[in-house]
Amino acid sequence: MNALHPFRHLLIAGLLALPFAAIAQGDDLPEIPAERLQEIKAQKSAYLTQKMGLTPEEAQQFWPLYNEYDGKLEALRREMREVRQAARRHAGELSEEEARDLITVELDQRQRELDIRREYAEKFQRQIGSRKTAVLYKAEHDFNRELLRRFRERMEGRPGPPPGRR
Repeated sequence: MNALHPFRHLLIAGLLALPFAAIAQGDDLPEIPAERLQEIKAQKSAYLTQKMGLTPEEAQQFWPLYNEYDGKLEALRREMREVRQAARRHAGELSEEEARDLITVELDQRQRELDIRREYAEKFQRQIGSRKTAVLYKAEHDFNRELLRRFRERMEGRPGPPPGRR
């Protein structure tokens, strides 16, 4: 119990760190400055609106719901990232029990993500229909893939390895 006690505090601190100020990023990518994050979110909104073919009325009703959904996912991803970072920092020091607890926490977080996605998929389908909801998910995936591609291109042009890969 004594060896597990400090790690549990670390996990609890990670779980309580819900405010999220960055887009879903890989564990070793730098934080995105707030002004750049706002630009990306505006570009994403315009991209999704166009791809989904939302009418002005649909967009007015859709975006508050989507922002709520996105906020919940962002908070969960931040929590997941912090738990993984803590686990990496202490990986060699974990007991079997701590490692088991860490695996359970990660699986529970993934289930919570799936639960959020299911909840909002139902809400989106009621609001904008199943077809536009399916287009939404594909458009989100395409936007994120393009964003990551551009980020990687920029990182390749910089000297030295990306942060966290030294």
